[in-house]
Amino acid sequence: MIGWALETFVATSLLMLLVLAVRAPVRKSFGPHMAYALWLLPVARLVLPPLPQSWREQAVAPVAAASDIVAVYFVEPLGAAPSAGAEGSFGLWMAVLLVWALGAAAFLVWHLISHRRYTANLLRAARVDRTIAQGRVRVIETDAAHGPLAFGVFRKYVAFPRDFSERYDELERDLALAHELGHHVRGDLIANWVALIVLALHWFNPIAWKAFRAFRADQEMACDALVLAGRAQALRHAYGRAIVKSAHGGAVSAACHLHTINEVKGRLRMLSKTRQFSPTRAAAGLIGVGALSVAALGLTASGTQAAETLKSKVETVTGMDLGQDMPAPPAPPEAPEAVEAPEAPEPPEAIAAPRHERHVVRFNVQDDDKKDGKKIRKMVIVRSDGSKDEIAMPDMEAIRISVPEIRDGKCGKGEPSVEHRKNGDKNVMIICTDRIEAMSENATRMAMRHKALGMDSARMGLRMARRSIENETAMGAEERARALKGIDEAMAELEKERDAD
Repeated sequence: MIGWALETFVATSLLMLLVLAVRAPVRKSFGPHMAYALWLLPVARLVLPPLPQSWREQAVAPVAAASDIVAVYFVEPLGAAPSAGAEGSFGLWMAVLLVWALGAAAFLVWHLISHRRYTANLLRAARVDRTIAQGRVRVIETDAAHGPLAFGVFRKYVAFPRDFSERYDELERDLALAHELGHHVRGDLIANWVALIVLALHWFNPIAWKAFRAFRADQEMACDALVLAGRAQALRHAYGRAIVKSAHGGAVSAACHLHTINEVKGRLRMLSKTRQFSPTRAAAGLIGVGALSVAALGLTASGTQAAETLKSKVETVTGMDLGQDMPAPPAPPEAPEAVEAPEAPEPPEAIAAPRHERHVVRFNVQDDDKKDGKKIRKMVIVRSDGSKDEIAMPDMEAIRISVPEIRDGKCGKGEPSVEHRKNGDKNVMIICTDRIEAMSENATRMAMRHKALGMDSARMGLRMARRSIENETAMGAEERARALKGIDEAMAELEKERDAD
């Protein structure tokens, strides 16, 4: 059991380092949603069972070297204690396991109690209470909230500060509400509790603490992308103002706050981007992330050569025989002998279907004169009982004339890209290639103009955000300096992009 726990701790730490390394390029190439999805890797490895024995000989070992390095840092220092034989090493490991379990339990209990107290205080100080989303989400305004936030898993809430209507204009209020509802729709509140459980198991691991902060930043950027998807460029300016107006330091980890100042620079920089990811690129990103996940989980699974190398090092250092990592599952009970099934009864004789006396005898096609002198062709079906049906057949010449002939041509200046004309009794559809080319050029010019306007709007929003933070008296000096530094770096990035264009 100790060997399996050590393997799992090292494997999840390596996967956290992997996600920390690739999250930025994945977000840039395939969008914030893909970067956010990468954090499923450590969670999946945490619940991954050992590889079957038949797979272990085929498992590759590119991460064996990494396990050697981790063993140097995490295993050998534990073995520096005075050796007291296998029994003494076992006592040392049991003491370490007890400290770890107490720390994990204390971490979770503290977060549960603090979250419960915080949400109870929010509800106690609420003065406005209404429901939206067909009664599934309660929206409150409370003096206990410093900015917009979402909380609750079974009972969903969105909370706003008491002065929400005074500090935020109508557009900013709508965008902030959409952001917090997005957290509920995506299941981010459940993801936060899962992340806290993983962090509790790694409470002593600095890699896990850094990974948790990066996970929350990716979560917010993915929710930002969800809110801004399909919206006009002008709304990004208002959304940036809402984020900056809500900038504040402390936050309860299980809730989703709009106002945390982590990754302010990254979030504001993303608002200036207008890039849309095509379905092909999104599919490529999904395939790439999936392949990376399968490879990473396969290489770090218990039972691979890397895991066996790590376990042997632990046994060498501690003098303990870790033996079976996980208790073997009980053998399935033997299946009872099959009881012979009784012979199926013979099926009853099929009842002959009644014969239909009314059947088709013949049919033919004939032409009849209409009142206007034109002939109409019809099909006549005669049945055995003397009845007949007449079905008018379509006029193929009329259909041929009604189908337009499609041509390419130049139509000169004008709006429609397709013109319909008559050539005798024939309909002609002309696709105006010159007008389509003109429209394409205009669209390109408009896109460039919108991009320039978007960057100007982002710069204006950053300047307003800087003045707002400078005048914010509720923020501490360290928080204000960190927020201002992030905004200054974002402004420098925008200037660099403008010069590059």
